[in-house]
Amino acid sequence: MRKKVYSASITPLMADGRLDIEGLNKIFERNIRHGLDGIFILGSMGECRFFSDDFRDQMIEESVKAVDGRTELLVGITAQDLEHALDNMKRASAYSFDSYVFMLPKGDQVKDPVRDITVVLNAADRPVYYYHCPPANGGELSLAQFEVIMSHPNLKGIKNSACNMWLRRELILLKKKISSDTILLEGQEWSADEALLIGCDGMLCGMGALGSKFMTGIAQAVEQDDVAEAVRIQNRFIELFHGVYGPDLETIWVGQKYAMKCLGLCASELTLAQDMSDLSDKRKCEIEACIAEFRQELD
Repeated sequence: MRKKVYSASITPLMADGRLDIEGLNKIFERNIRHGLDGIFILGSMGECRFFSDDFRDQMIEESVKAVDGRTELLVGITAQDLEHALDNMKRASAYSFDSYVFMLPKGDQVKDPVRDITVVLNAADRPVYYYHCPPANGGELSLAQFEVIMSHPNLKGIKNSACNMWLRRELILLKKKISSDTILLEGQEWSADEALLIGCDGMLCGMGALGSKFMTGIAQAVEQDDVAEAVRIQNRFIELFHGVYGPDLETIWVGQKYAMKCLGLCASELTLAQDMSDLSDKRKCEIEACIAEFRQELD
């Protein structure tokens, strides 16, 4: 069975905060050349909560142009509460792309998670992926609750970033039990090979903008039943992950952007999701050394 590979993309910015349109096109062209099945914009890695409505509109419009129907385009609508998420959906619906991605707001905003997810699924004019990420929002779901949403005809897939091997296994078994068409996508870079080998349909990872060739390589090795090669590429991917993000994940957003700037893929490392001072001179040197080591494997 062919495994699907999606990138949860960064949002490239100019040094003055404007959208880096040339960078966006370079990133997407490279990802498509590497064989990605889809690109997810305006998610957590895309710094979605820091942008105005007008910026979001421009990001969607330019992404639609850049992708030009060559791969699936997923647009994040997550917001601080359900009402604003539905507003994001309504604005985004004016553009031609494939699917929405929705993550529940933080726990204190959610009284009934299944109800809120169902409201989004019912309101959507196109398919929806549910982004399950308890580390970000504290939003756990029971297997019974997953069964309800996986039975909804408008749910296309689940991006599972729960860091939970038990849940990954249970969702695979649940999908089979209820004969669901829901696409199960692993969201954690360091466990992509394991997830695909045990039966997940693919991966959707935040280092996909930079590491798309690694991700498609893992998927192809799994498809060919070459476990040793899948593990080898996975281990190199983890080494890249640590080299760019830092051993304590101190430069997740700004580190990936700086790495992509080093590769000539975007104009600036400007990041809104974390303090720019996190990108110390020491971290810059470490990222530069990492990119020099991995340059051939990255492209």
